[in-house]
Amino acid sequence: MNINYINQKIFVACLILLFSAGCTTTVPLRTWVPPHAVAQNIAARVDYLIIVNSHKGELVYDIFEDALRERFSALPFLKVEASSNTAEVALQLKNYNFIPALQSKGRVAFLSYEINEINDVQRLQASRVVNLRRCNNLIKSKNRKRCRITGRAIIKQGVQNLRYSQKVIFNLTNQEGHKLIAVQQIKRGYQKKGKLIPDEILLRKKVSDLIAREYSKLVLPFRKNIEVEMLSGDSIAVEMIEKGAYRQAFKRLEKLLAQQERSDKSAENIYLQGLALEFQSELSGALSYYREALLIDPENETIVKAVNRIKAATSQKNKSA
Repeated sequence: MNINYINQKIFVACLILLFSAGCTTTVPLRTWVPPHAVAQNIAARVDYLIIVNSHKGELVYDIFEDALRERFSALPFLKVEASSNTAEVALQLKNYNFIPALQSKGRVAFLSYEINEINDVQRLQASRVVNLRRCNNLIKSKNRKRCRITGRAIIKQGVQNLRYSQKVIFNLTNQEGHKLIAVQQIKRGYQKKGKLIPDEILLRKKVSDLIAREYSKLVLPFRKNIEVEMLSGDSIAVEMIEKGAYRQAFKRLEKLLAQQERSDKSAENIYLQGLALEFQSELSGALSYYREALLIDPENETIVKAVNRIKAATSQKNKSA
């Protein structure tokens, strides 16, 4: 029998098996993963974060406060407030039924910081000798030179060597003043050599943003690109998710599942609902749909991985905290 014919038959049989069983493909997902130090994950212990700026009015501290506020406000795990000093924080907590600094009661953490700043600019000068030439571009003869040396001069050139760094010490405590995690210290710098260097405000903002981002990755989940499996649910919803139409996919699946009896609901479609929410960083909603899908199909490894992924990002693993 022809070998090519056998291979073709095997290929067709595999295709039939894939379509009948439901093929799974992988798609890139930028989702939340646990912080670098899982034991320091504060996502399950804190509802509000108050940034305490004990040096209000000093430019470097105010820039860093803005960097922290911007970074932590972008994360979906807690609400961020800012205060100028500890006295104002105490007043807010004492009267926060009257002053709407905190919109609702919850677990509050205080993030204070101290900055050690180094800004060193060295201005270097070099000189070189050049020939001065006088040229006549109207001369077209090859025998006569267009330019001749008329003298020499010394040209002085300057270059700036910039070294800038910040060392920031972070202290994160709860309402009782107890440390939520150990004191952290992060140092980052910036170097540049050239005729032009960034101004002081731009430098401070650049390094402050970098340190704020690094610190947030230590204490809270952060976004990372991973590959996730797509189960063989509704084909149109699958295509919507693959093309980035997450809200439309969720609404379509919601309508499809509403038309079905409880016993006829598909674990794959419920999983796809959770996946559509996870793409939009709605982690609590995604986890609820993953768990519902797991009740229907408890042996499905893809759904189990999804549940564990969300739980690892948002749960507190440090039992002694």
